[in-house]
Amino acid sequence: MTTTVIDVKTHSIIATLPMGEASFKQSIFTPNGKIAYVINQILGNISVIDVKTHILITTIQVGLGPFDLTFTFDGKIAYVTNFRDNPGTVSVIDVKTHSKIGTVQVGLRLSDVAFTPDGKLAYVVNNLQNGAVSVIDVKTHTPIGMIPTGAFPFNIAFTPDGKIAYVTNFFDNPGTVSVIDVKTHSLITRILVGDSPDALSFTPDGKIAYIANNDSVSVIDVKTHTVISTVLIGGGNLFDIVFTPNGKIAYVINNVSNGSVLVIDVKTHSIIATIAIGNISSVVDFTPDGKIAYVTNGVNNGSVSVIDVKTHSIVATIAVRDLPRVVEFTPDGKIAYIISS
Repeated sequence: MTTTVIDVKTHSIIATLPMGEASFKQSIFTPNGKIAYVINQILGNISVIDVKTHILITTIQVGLGPFDLTFTFDGKIAYVTNFRDNPGTVSVIDVKTHSKIGTVQVGLRLSDVAFTPDGKLAYVVNNLQNGAVSVIDVKTHTPIGMIPTGAFPFNIAFTPDGKIAYVTNFFDNPGTVSVIDVKTHSLITRILVGDSPDALSFTPDGKIAYIANNDSVSVIDVKTHTVISTVLIGGGNLFDIVFTPNGKIAYVINNVSNGSVLVIDVKTHSIIATIAIGNISSVVDFTPDGKIAYVTNGVNNGSVSVIDVKTHSIVATIAVRDLPRVVEFTPDGKIAYIISS
């Protein structure tokens, strides 16, 4: 249970904090980059850290097994899903006072949570609520609806304009993505994709969505909600998928053959490079300028691979403690926090 603080200019560790236990999900930094929230899943609390000094400010008690944490875009509120609470709960945190101000009871076995870009609504994924997404009014912190999805929904994302939400249904056979109209909180359609769809991401302009299936990437035209291309991996176990800030390149984690990063050209939807990591990897994140990517690696040894995005080559490897699972850069790109379990 550690959080490693890295100077991105030198790719060197500047602090190691004895806290942090996250399960591949959570935002870390407030939008202004001044405060970090770190999930401690086993302890059921959140560590609040001053990013300037990397010193613990306080600890916020939440529910059992906190899983995902995200901030509203104005940074005033944070929602935390409590995976092991039964019935499921979302802890509401006032970021100014770092205090829990409410608990919203929704669904069962909650995983992902996301806010609409205007901050008025939160969508919460219920893994075992017969496949559903709970809708919460952020002003009143009250549930206002539930939308059926597919079997074992897991990840959710909104289009940049906030009009549409996509949800991957991991246990649907064949795999599907639920398309939700955010204005009416209604299911528009379910898109057939590959087996075991998990991670998803929209291009910055919101026109294309990439879905990471077990051994392929489904490319979806968001205007028509149709699959327009499939990137075949030829044997894989895809875990995370992220676009560069300019939307021209996608990096996809593939955990077959000791781990690699697949580089996809978004214009042609084709693999243009494979970066061998040599370890089982978890997540990838880009610096705000898109020049550097960090990939967390675990299982055999804890490390972070540093990738030059121009050349798609590893330029450094940073050894960290435990098993790194979450990585995020501060908004100015100067600091990275790595949460290890």
